[in-house]
Amino acid sequence: MSASSSHRPALLLAAALITSLALPGCAAPEDASSAEAGGGAAEKPHGYVEGADEMPEAQLHLTGIDRSGAATLVDLLDETSVSLGSVDAPSSVSTDGRFVFASSAETGTLTVLDSGAWTVDHQDHVHYYSAQPRRAGTVTEQGEAVVEGGPSLTGVWFGDSGVALLLDSEALGRGEIVETARLESSPHTGMVVPFSDGALATVAGSDGLASGVRAIDRDGEAIEGLEAECAELAGSITTNVGVVFGCADGALLATSTGDGGIGSAVDFEKIPYPQAVDATDRATDFDNRRGRPIVAAVSGDRGAWLLDTRARRWSFLPTEVPLARVVAASDSDDHTVALARDGRVLLLDPSTGAAVAATEPLAATSLADPALAAGVTLQLDADRVYLNAPAEGVVYELDYGDGLRVARTLTVGAEPAFLAETGR
Repeated sequence: MSASSSHRPALLLAAALITSLALPGCAAPEDASSAEAGGGAAEKPHGYVEGADEMPEAQLHLTGIDRSGAATLVDLLDETSVSLGSVDAPSSVSTDGRFVFASSAETGTLTVLDSGAWTVDHQDHVHYYSAQPRRAGTVTEQGEAVVEGGPSLTGVWFGDSGVALLLDSEALGRGEIVETARLESSPHTGMVVPFSDGALATVAGSDGLASGVRAIDRDGEAIEGLEAECAELAGSITTNVGVVFGCADGALLATSTGDGGIGSAVDFEKIPYPQAVDATDRATDFDNRRGRPIVAAVSGDRGAWLLDTRARRWSFLPTEVPLARVVAASDSDDHTVALARDGRVLLLDPSTGAAVAATEPLAATSLADPALAAGVTLQLDADRVYLNAPAEGVVYELDYGDGLRVARTLTVGAEPAFLAETGR
């Protein structure tokens, strides 16, 4: 594995402190059942997670999966790698920040890989965890699975069969597949998104599309009166404001208005486009740095949409070249990072869409190959963006706060056809 520059300074400063904790086989925090002097049981410390070590900073990892299904996990601190075994040849790969979901449309199999690295944000403080990576389990239905992760539930949708599953996320952390609900509807392009202590599931419309969403509890029971229309629904993302769904006329935003669970109150609000938008220019594939309020989506060949879920406002960014991917990185310094179809990574001005920085065409060969282009992604954290270039056989680490400087060139398996960053 090679690096074109040194590791991040913050990681180097912490390396000496955490090396002993990160070594495989190190003891977990003292078990609550261990007796103290006098026969009392030790109290579990705040943030205790059985089988995991709490760490002083985020344990960032990359998982690369090649077209045959071979999965490789790379530690971004020291660039060491381990094999996660093999999954069915994937058609799509996603992550919730801890688990990597590899779906094979051909076999109808969803494989869940536990990266063993994750962050828990309590708003006023944050916990970082490290555990042994492993295969959590598999689910088999029909066609490709669309997966949306959440703190307590993970939603899995098989559009070809119309089957929606809610999985217990805590059980996934134990290496178990536990269904809390299984729903069946007409096959359609849809999803089931964890929300509060339940989920939001799409409603089948005409022509294989979804026409709206409805609230369900963790057992799959519909919550009466909590349903909203969203014509030709396509795409979804969860922000720190609520859940966004793409609709023909704009976006549908679902927010929680109570603290009594999903049955107490869900508010559905439409955020219309500022003008009429052709079907090919709609926002349907949203992305952002996990949890932030602003999201981005490609708009056909014309540029990108930004949606501020806090202000309930769309902004259109015309670009000089067509885009393949776009990600909203921040809500404070307005970084918007895009991958142009010519293989260059761009830093866009959030007001005009002009490229204020650009790389060389790092992934041109990969994007020119239809068999590889769908898996080429931008993975963003607070400091870096990672671009997988499978035809070129590398992953680029770019500093988007420093004009997209190439900080490292990483090897993540022989052919990183799909990429997922975890630990954030």
